[in-house]
Amino acid sequence: MHRGYRVLSRLLMLPMLAWLWWRGRKEPGYRSRMGERLGFLRPRPASSGCILIQAASVGEVQAARPLIQALRGRWPDHALLVSTHTPTGAATLHNHWGDDIAHVFSPLDTPGACGRFLDRLQPRMLVLLERELWPEMLLQCRQRAIPVVLVNARLSDHSLRLYQRWPGLMAPIWSQLALVAAADGASMDRLQALGIPPERLVNTGNLKFDTPPPAADARPVPPWLIGRTVIVAGSTHEAEETALLSAWPAWQVRHPGALLILVPRHPQRFEAVADRLAKLGLIHVRHSLGETPTPQTQVLLGDTMGELSHWYRLSTVCFIGGTLAPVGGHNPLEALALSKPVLFGPHIRNAQTLFEAIEAAGAGQRVVDADELLATAEAWIAHPEGLNQKARRATEFMRLHQGATQRCMQSLKPLLGDPPAPLQCVEVQNETFWFDDSRLPDIQPAQFTPPPISSAQGVLATGSGRGQAHLVNIAGHPAVLRHYRRGGLMARLSKDQYWRKPVGHSRAMREFALLRFMRSWGLPVPAPLAARHQPGDWFYRADILVELIPDSQNVAQCLSQRPLEPGEWHALGRAIRQLHDRQIFHADLNCHNLLLDARGMAWVVDFDRCEIRPGTPWKEANLARLQRSLRKEKGKRPVFHWGDDEWAHLIHGYHSI
Repeated sequence: MHRGYRVLSRLLMLPMLAWLWWRGRKEPGYRSRMGERLGFLRPRPASSGCILIQAASVGEVQAARPLIQALRGRWPDHALLVSTHTPTGAATLHNHWGDDIAHVFSPLDTPGACGRFLDRLQPRMLVLLERELWPEMLLQCRQRAIPVVLVNARLSDHSLRLYQRWPGLMAPIWSQLALVAAADGASMDRLQALGIPPERLVNTGNLKFDTPPPAADARPVPPWLIGRTVIVAGSTHEAEETALLSAWPAWQVRHPGALLILVPRHPQRFEAVADRLAKLGLIHVRHSLGETPTPQTQVLLGDTMGELSHWYRLSTVCFIGGTLAPVGGHNPLEALALSKPVLFGPHIRNAQTLFEAIEAAGAGQRVVDADELLATAEAWIAHPEGLNQKARRATEFMRLHQGATQRCMQSLKPLLGDPPAPLQCVEVQNETFWFDDSRLPDIQPAQFTPPPISSAQGVLATGSGRGQAHLVNIAGHPAVLRHYRRGGLMARLSKDQYWRKPVGHSRAMREFALLRFMRSWGLPVPAPLAARHQPGDWFYRADILVELIPDSQNVAQCLSQRPLEPGEWHALGRAIRQLHDRQIFHADLNCHNLLLDARGMAWVVDFDRCEIRPGTPWKEANLARLQRSLRKEKGKRPVFHWGDDEWAHLIHGYHSI
């Protein structure tokens, strides 16, 4: 079934791109950064090993706000990245955090786009909001051993039946999810019915309750508001606007001076709604044009983004859109957070449990159509004390349901690990340097100068046959300097020059980023200190500095002196398995690149041309390469304490995890 889904996604790719381009006529944001929709991202070295938070649009970004803020308390901003499908979601993110939190557009769910997207970002974890379950993206996360968590998970009966209808496509996802944080008890029961293991399922509550209310508006109360009844219809759709605007003139006759503030859900519809108001002959103003209501104004069109809370604050009564039209309902908590009780229609499947809880708490009321909506609003307005009581219930309802963020963070804690080290990028004399400023206070070209060749103590043994790694002293700490050299036939043409390419794609920077990523996972690899890229007209040269693993020897050196203990072989096998479990492919896994220190701990070094690689068949080939290197050294050296019997100890350690 997934193969069929892949074929369909590829067939739909061009129509989807065309649709995005067409949508961009009214929303130019859909035409920006189109390459990201296909997974073509600029390398983001600082984001390697990041937590990727995938939120579809405005609602999901709003839901993620308290979680992002909590993560910022523990993680640096460069280690958080948010992806959205819509430019309005991106704008909402920017409104809250500016450029502090990086943003990318989510890729189309095709094999190529998802693969490029994950390969360039290399996230340590994917956090999905509510229902962002895209089969191809999740399959590729499985192949790369990227843990996936679903937070603020909401599942209606309709969605449950839909997922159960496609078990061949969706069933692998339920066992894949490392954690599912349900937004409510009903959703938790439905999620469990899908087959999510109970030990990975927790009811943390709805994150939207923890969204901080908008700061007090510093703007003075506008003169046109004083003494007026204001009905705010937020996040409306066409059918709702048609019904409300038809009933509004008659209601306004009974309430002279009343004002309807209409806030359409989608910005691309602002012009159409303005045209409709004009055709109906309703006296209206547009906020986007800076027009001010007069006593005769019947409708204010809220045709700007990010100001819904401002309109709710000014309201006498609020209506939540998407509930009279068969959409499923939008977020009512934005109004409740301002102590505003809400009215909503019968179509609430997107958050049925939430709307029912609001009604049960007396903080809102369900209506069947626009006429009943306005009649109920009239009844509320006629009894101010009753309306004030509903406002107090709204405040108490919000207070009782807070705390989801703390519970979610507690559940995520075992999966998060440590944040990646900070990264600095500087240019000196046309050379680019990346370095860890927690270990190196500064970086200079002179730090990449190897010691004199005559200094034997400065040369470390390597198995590459392409020169030596050098022991150097950086900021008072021993480090290993390695200059990138070619091998094979190409070395006869150029020993150390590579075809020029963007800095982020060069060999030193890729290895540096991968090492940072692996260190943040706690893998047994050396800490990267710095990398250098030296561009030329057509070629580039590169170097890398990593921390020296103290009191260590590579396996080839050890076996030239003594046999290894079974426990040491086990440690080597476990170290390789740790890398394989994280889908780390080592391009040159040999006995020279495996180290043992004085404590018997095993380490893996030299990650040039290595990568995070999907799948599993290559893992056996990786181990076979190591075995061949041991046999090769056995044939070359007069003394080498190894035989095929010792291989069984390493394999035992490999399978002991």
